[in-house]
Amino acid sequence: MEMPTASRHEMGMEVQELTKTLMIFQQMEPLLYTIGRSYGCGDEEIARILFNCIFTLHDQKKKHGGEKDRTALIALFMKECRGIARPVEGDEFPSVISRLSESEREAVLLVYGAGLSLAAASSVMKNPEDGVKESLFRGIRFIRNHPGGTGCPEYHRLYVDYLERSIERTEKVAFEMHIHQCPGCQEDLATFQETLLELREFFERSHVPEGFRLKLDGLIDTELETRKKKNNKRKRTGIIALVAAFLLLFTGFITDGFASIYYTYADWKNDEDPLLREFYQSGIGERLNLTAEDNGVKITIKTAIADEIQTLVYYEIEDMEKDRRLMVDTENGFSLVNQIDFQDEGGSFYLEEGKSEEGNEEERNIHKGSFSLPPIVDDVENPLIKLSFTQLITMSPDMKSTMEVYATNAIEEMERTGGDWEFEIPVEKQESRVMKLGQEIEVEGLPVRLDEVIIAPTTTALTYSIREGQEEPSSIFHLLFDSIKTKEKAASLNWLSWPTFLEDYNDGWSAYRQNFDSLYFEELKEPELVFSTLQMHVSEQLKFKIDFTKPFPQVHEYGGGTILVEEPPKDRPGEVTMKMPLTDNRDFDTVSIMSKEEFEGEGDFRNDGEMESVYLDRNGKEFQEEDWDYEEVMKGNYPRSLTVKQSFKMFKQGKPAPDLIPTEFIIDGYEKTVFLDQSVPLKFKNK
Repeated sequence: MEMPTASRHEMGMEVQELTKTLMIFQQMEPLLYTIGRSYGCGDEEIARILFNCIFTLHDQKKKHGGEKDRTALIALFMKECRGIARPVEGDEFPSVISRLSESEREAVLLVYGAGLSLAAASSVMKNPEDGVKESLFRGIRFIRNHPGGTGCPEYHRLYVDYLERSIERTEKVAFEMHIHQCPGCQEDLATFQETLLELREFFERSHVPEGFRLKLDGLIDTELETRKKKNNKRKRTGIIALVAAFLLLFTGFITDGFASIYYTYADWKNDEDPLLREFYQSGIGERLNLTAEDNGVKITIKTAIADEIQTLVYYEIEDMEKDRRLMVDTENGFSLVNQIDFQDEGGSFYLEEGKSEEGNEEERNIHKGSFSLPPIVDDVENPLIKLSFTQLITMSPDMKSTMEVYATNAIEEMERTGGDWEFEIPVEKQESRVMKLGQEIEVEGLPVRLDEVIIAPTTTALTYSIREGQEEPSSIFHLLFDSIKTKEKAASLNWLSWPTFLEDYNDGWSAYRQNFDSLYFEELKEPELVFSTLQMHVSEQLKFKIDFTKPFPQVHEYGGGTILVEEPPKDRPGEVTMKMPLTDNRDFDTVSIMSKEEFEGEGDFRNDGEMESVYLDRNGKEFQEEDWDYEEVMKGNYPRSLTVKQSFKMFKQGKPAPDLIPTEFIIDGYEKTVFLDQSVPLKFKNK
């Protein structure tokens, strides 16, 4: 018997609405499946939870109307998973995540899995943003199986903000100055970011096994049959076939990935960079002059040069309506669409700030520069760079370079211009020359092996190895260079990248790479490597307690200097202030202090922001943070940063814990910087 017209209409509306619901979950299925695995759920349980969510949303829409956003759907799915969560043994990400605490697991899944902002994750978790950050930090630490870390505890709270590019400008500058001089924090932050990137990549590549779709299909099939019998308004064959057709649309969905791209900028005086002119003259690269216009602004990509070290893109921004110079917003307005075609730089860090050279200030509406992307993967055929610009920053008229923009604390208040500028840039990967060295030298007693120099079109890279801990087995060294000099030119250190760790060899050597300006078009006559500084972490342990029966300040000798413990406030005994005066014999720059409670996992002993440092240049001149010479920093001349005061508070689960009183303090070691006045001739093999 044929169904009445009204019933067919109702059935059609039912199928139409169910189809819309299925389409919503279609895009999210791989993510939701992976979230379910991360709660320790099996395929049957995940299919049942996803089925419940689909029909819950469908029935709510029928009853109340309206739509739920993606965040609400994820929260609904996670709520269902939470009731049957269980830890699962194994080394894969879902198993490791399942062993996190509830707050850590939810923070990791929402921010690094679903790609939510900290504010959105805070709303879902009903936890302040600081609590979400703390959960993220602890979660990443657990995932990488590195709960102790090597970095300074007072900077741990900045890791998430720094890597998510949400850190306040003043804190960012101070953090980067510290990072440049602290090998422990460099290693800690590098491994932290490496885990974060691996986690992002895992979620981006998540997929659903075929058997799971059959389970979900069966559940939906059964539910539709039940509803058909109950309402007697559906023809089973037609509806199931239609639903099954939509289930076939459940294909891999890639969530918004973390753009782990670090940009470098350089301004130049003339219409073209001298190196760019040499590229053209030698047939490397081609004049592209690709343009995109929006909102009265034209962006021109002049050319792109790729080699095994980096991919360098030259650009120009012209404001066609106003007398403004605009620069790319590196934190919020730039993305590499086809990031999968570029090598993962892992622990290599590049900062946003660029070289401080004089810009083209005579053209008040034009800004010229370049930015660096990771090298292109070798097996990519006919590579393209797919870029998207969405936001620009207005430079002040008196600013000559991007460095001046980032050096000011007012950057957050600067005018932004939005738009949509997209490019597909053809590029050819150029070959480099590899010059073998094999020299062994000593730097302040540290064995150093100079392995090779890579002469690439865009940069010069030195590969070297250090043998740590020969004289002092507990010391960790970090070597910085000044330049590679030839008879005609000095290739300065690329201060925008720290030395990149490459690998550990079985013979005890650890290999690194450092980039300098390009020597591709130079004759390497009498090359000489000039050293800058040696930074080291020295393991020297000290344990001490606050003795309230003795007068304050209480003095402890350490690292050639003294640590003065001030009397804690009577109403806040958990707050501790320590002073470290400058003395002639003081060997340490900074010390890593933790409480016994933090060491044993009962709480966090954190610097609460009251930290004072004094800076010394290589001539012993003392100056304060407001007198920081960015020009010298950009030349690689980092000063010593000596802590003279630190204040600490106890925290627990991201919140102040005034009732948690530290009983004992532990110092495992300190950082120090040695200025070097040393150079060595480079002796290439088979030259």
